[in-house]
Amino acid sequence: MSKKKSKLKSWFFSITFIGLLLAGAYYFYTIYNKIDITPNYEIKRTDSTINVQSVDNVTKNSQSIADVLEKVSQSVVGISRIKSHSNSIFSSKGSFNELGLGTGIVVSSNGYILSNCHVTGEKSSTCYITLENGYTYEGSVVWCDSDLDLSITKIDATDLAYASIGDSSHLKSGESVYAIGNPIGYEFRRTITSGIISATNRTIKIEENNSVSYMTDLIQTDASINPGNSGRSFDFA
Repeated sequence: MSKKKSKLKSWFFSITFIGLLLAGAYYFYTIYNKIDITPNYEIKRTDSTINVQSVDNVTKNSQSIADVLEKVSQSVVGISRIKSHSNSIFSSKGSFNELGLGTGIVVSSNGYILSNCHVTGEKSSTCYITLENGYTYEGSVVWCDSDLDLSITKIDATDLAYASIGDSSHLKSGESVYAIGNPIGYEFRRTITSGIISATNRTIKIEENNSVSYMTDLIQTDASINPGNSGRSFDFA
């Protein structure tokens, strides 16, 4: 009798355990089916899609910027002129000539070029303009403002690639900017550097030749622009 009772108890516990196991499995199955996981997965997929589009946009923007810079570079010119220096107004002894090199940009198809006064020289000065295609023209300075350090030079040429002048009044600090110029002369012509607008509406005081002047509404940038050395001027961008 004792053996039969022990077998019955074993069968009872086994059946009870299996029943509890099945009941637990059914419970978890019904709970799992009630969980709505669709919104979370859709959000993740949306974020992933946005990231892919962002990468594509960055690539497209980089390509468009490169295209713009390539187009503008066709309007960038090299400017050279002979600067004469003398230690005495009564004697030619000690006098010497120095080659000044700089940068300008074509702003009209008929040969008007924007540059700096200290690059081209004062009004009616003569300088030499080398275009993107390698041709060199004699240029005549038709306007110069030493306070602004800006000048306009005219060459006898037509159908030139020229750059459109934008409106700087809409610039904001933090925007990306690019400078194009000839930092060390002809061998490094049309070098491109990049940076940001560091500040706008800057004013600087200029003291020279016992006179004081001010340059206002200036744009400050951290893009590398070589101010020139050994008599060379390359700071037009």
